[in-house]
Amino acid sequence: MTTISERGSTVGDPGARPAEWRRAMVTMGAALATFGTSLALRGLTGSGAGISVLGVVLVLTLSRLGRAGGLGRDDSRAMRLLPVLVTPSVALLASEIADLTRRHRAIGEGLFTAAVSGAVWARRFGPVGTRAGTLATLPFIALLITPVPPGGGALSRLDLVAIAFVAVGWVTIGRYAEARLFPPVRPDQPGRRQRPAATAGASDRAAPLAPTTPLAPTTPTAPTTPTAPAGAAARRRRRLPASTRMAIQLAVALGAAFAVGRHLFSEHRSWLVLTAYLVHSGNRGRGDVAYRSAQRLVGAAAGTAAATALANRLPPGDNVSIVLIFVLLAFGVWLRSVSYAYWTACVTGVLALLYRYYGQAGAGLLRERLAAVALGAAIGLAAAWFVLPVRTGNVLRRRIANLLAALTDYLIVCQTGRSRSPRSTGPAPTTASATAGPHPARATPAVMRAALADADARLEAAFDQLAQVAPPLRAHRALTRRRRQHWHHPPGQAARPPHRYDAVAALLACRPALRALTRELDARGTPPGRTAARDIARVRATVVETRRAMGRAAAEAALPGADTHFRMFGWPRRGPRRSRRRG
Repeated sequence: MTTISERGSTVGDPGARPAEWRRAMVTMGAALATFGTSLALRGLTGSGAGISVLGVVLVLTLSRLGRAGGLGRDDSRAMRLLPVLVTPSVALLASEIADLTRRHRAIGEGLFTAAVSGAVWARRFGPVGTRAGTLATLPFIALLITPVPPGGGALSRLDLVAIAFVAVGWVTIGRYAEARLFPPVRPDQPGRRQRPAATAGASDRAAPLAPTTPLAPTTPTAPTTPTAPAGAAARRRRRLPASTRMAIQLAVALGAAFAVGRHLFSEHRSWLVLTAYLVHSGNRGRGDVAYRSAQRLVGAAAGTAAATALANRLPPGDNVSIVLIFVLLAFGVWLRSVSYAYWTACVTGVLALLYRYYGQAGAGLLRERLAAVALGAAIGLAAAWFVLPVRTGNVLRRRIANLLAALTDYLIVCQTGRSRSPRSTGPAPTTASATAGPHPARATPAVMRAALADADARLEAAFDQLAQVAPPLRAHRALTRRRRQHWHHPPGQAARPPHRYDAVAALLACRPALRALTRELDARGTPPGRTAARDIARVRATVVETRRAMGRAAAEAALPGADTHFRMFGWPRRGPRRSRRRG
């Protein structure tokens, strides 16, 4: 039997790259279909070329949302209907605000800021609110990205609603076609539920793990301080929810971008505003915003250098530019999962070709775009860093706690063949009870496969959540490790103190072994033998003890004056600064 402690060779899926290429092709198929439909719509209504550009932009953004959470792949009917209901109606509202901005700039920009930041604030209302808020921002951002105005008038607004319906329809058709033509690798299982969306709720992005929560319970063996839990609970009640803080951050960033762009980039201030928004979208802490700002700046610089040489070789109105635009978009969609910098570079090339197609000078515009991207990234980073900051350590602690909780439930199913019933909402089990495990009646293969499917879906979603915060931490470790290798370390102190990414990498490295265990137990249909069950119980006891240790560390971090940087996982404090002299 494959043991739970087996170490996988790679963290990611071996077939991830072909899957990403297939999804990119599905996205580009929907984009081409929308583009063709928009051409027919323009022939019927006489609308401008901006409708075609806006339709393609909507497809790209909707496809990204569908891949993250499942456009048309949720069990809830409300989740399936949200794109159809929200996107066209908000597209109409966005067009009204855009028209108002042309006549009364300050009022229109204020309404734009309120609408986009309000959509982020709506994430506090659970998965439906998160999805609705994300969908509501797409038409606003699409209008910012589109360099060709869709036009004004009632007929143009109806065209916007129509192209929104077209984009949603083709994206949904593409997602269903992908699911039919390329079914999941794992066979269907009785009672299997769809994997929860990989989009984190705003509440778990910044809330530190408290020792009184189900994920980090207080036990009699844990050190207790009578005033610490009460003080920590009072501070948590006074703290604004993460969704509210992120909405305020975004409002400040957009307001500053509009104000600066009005004076420095009058004609193309949308580039500044768009960058300030993009570095905040999906905010997972200050480190994530800094990492995304650097990626966007590097990608824009590389794309500007390449696009300047490419665009000048093509005459205005050349159809070859349209072909190259879709080729660059395909590569950008495919490589976005590798690095956001690739996507930014491809989009910069697309804009250069598009401006050249409409007869606008390329080199000067691209240099202005690069300056706007740099300034927008700086504005977004400043807002994330100084305005109600969401700390990366709090986000990481919450996601590790969620993963360990899902792993505990998964190991219960592996050990007993049944899920925990009713689902636990109280303290985690003690080490002794985890080793012994529950002793339910013998599970049937159908019951075990259904419970295993449910536990595996929750575990995979938790792994996806943790993997999202890994790239900024990996980059931070690479930068700090190079700097620390010249430090002088006192006797008894490790040459390389542990980094937060080390814990993330260790947890992600367990994913292939857990998948192998899931496949084996699914084929078996019964719980493992006595020896293997004892091995799983020991691993489960270790996981429970780790959760309790994190709870104790969180309790210590809640005390005034505590050093939270290295005590998140119970690690020792670093040596005094005076010992870090150059060797």
